[in-house]
Amino acid sequence: MKFSYDFTKKITGGIEYYGSVGPATEFDPFRLQQHQIVPAIDLNLSPKWEVNFGLGVGITGATDHLIAKTIIGYRFDF
Repeated sequence: MKFSYDFTKKITGGIEYYGSVGPATEFDPFRLQQHQIVPAIDLNLSPKWEVNFGLGVGITGATDHLIAKTIIGYRFDF
């Protein structure tokens, strides 16, 4: 899940959420679930290229406490 705001045409800031609650048939106890909040920045370098990076914080004991992420995206024309 992601909420974002366009600061300029080239820079977007946002908050991303990543989580895992376990199997759909029986959720794990909360202490075993994984939930992360990641403040992130998107840089739209051109109409074809985008770079996304952020620093995530785990909010449960089963989650990594700190994680860095980077995504390099290319837009295809179909």
